[in-house]
Amino acid sequence: MHRLIVLLGMTLVLAGCQTDLPLASLKAQYGAPPSRYLPMDGVEVHWRDEGLGSKPLEDSPTSSPAAGTSTAASAANPASPTAANPGIPPRASTFPTPPRPTSGPAPDDTPTILLLHGTASSLHTWEGWVKAMSPSWRVVRLDLPGFGLTGPYPSGDYSPAATVDFLERFADAAGLKRFVIAGSSLGGQAAWRYALRRPDRISGLILIDATGYPQNLSTTTAVALQLASMPVISELMRWAPIEGAVGRSLKDVYVDDSLVTPELVSRYSDLMRRPGNRVALGDRARNAPPSTGWEQLRQLKVPTLIMWGAQDTWVPLSMGERFKQDIADSELIVYPNLGHLPMEEDPMTTARDAMAFLRRRVLGAVDAAPASAKPPSGPLQTTPSGAPPQK
Repeated sequence: MHRLIVLLGMTLVLAGCQTDLPLASLKAQYGAPPSRYLPMDGVEVHWRDEGLGSKPLEDSPTSSPAAGTSTAASAANPASPTAANPGIPPRASTFPTPPRPTSGPAPDDTPTILLLHGTASSLHTWEGWVKAMSPSWRVVRLDLPGFGLTGPYPSGDYSPAATVDFLERFADAAGLKRFVIAGSSLGGQAAWRYALRRPDRISGLILIDATGYPQNLSTTTAVALQLASMPVISELMRWAPIEGAVGRSLKDVYVDDSLVTPELVSRYSDLMRRPGNRVALGDRARNAPPSTGWEQLRQLKVPTLIMWGAQDTWVPLSMGERFKQDIADSELIVYPNLGHLPMEEDPMTTARDAMAFLRRRVLGAVDAAPASAKPPSGPLQTTPSGAPPQK
């Protein structure tokens, strides 16, 4: 271990330290409207409320630029480097922001879905789903504490119980009464834990390559978490160049490496360099409790869809099969050519399948679902994907 610390230290000397990026610049780049900022629990939660029935941005008390961001910086073209945006190159937008519908049911009558991202990710992971769902759903997404533009908790408490408490307060503040909750990876664990806590509030549950069961982590994941949990190495990692590691991790979780573009790597890397986020990642890893609570999954009675990439090397398909076994009357869709982030790698197919499930099981629509989303006749259901064959 001493050699590992020395090696990391030498790497920093040779490659150069990489400091955090200015928060104002990150907000101008990644948090301009339709982003909103909600002061809560000592942080300003970065969130977005889009689609049918969403509250107009101009009417929201949390729609103005967050503290520390000038109006000029917030209004600046996020694709153009400016004085308020030093060191961040231009970005191309993969998905345009959908226009807000001008007619439809009132907010209280609109079906609503809350989307939760995974470790080291952000609300941007859901761009494809927002584009697909917003014409008929109210879509709410946020950066969880310790990630994205929300940044770290002052308390440093990232336990599952603290996360569920946070989501309860956020749902109240955002005016969410009864809603579908969907989560990817760590966000999936937060979603099922919240559904257990508040089944009266949840009309549907979607788990995408979710965590929560005890498991033997893959080599890549285990090494990363082990390093982050060690105080000395965690401190050194705060200054280490991260683009290379982020790129390798994304190629681990994507099957189609061509989709891991420089823009994608830069977005993940930039948001990890939000002041405090790398410290929070170490705090989360060091204080992670043993996996518990999954024993209660058999108590869930909400319509549940489980979506899994068959080539997930971080959280294997066996975990998805276990969710299917433990959650009564749940449905499992397996994507043969996708990895740990199906909703990023193939957003259109996964969003289509999710909406078909929600029409049948939550909204009670009578229209036929796509073949890929029909209830499985056997223990698994496979959905063809546009992704390439296995690596």
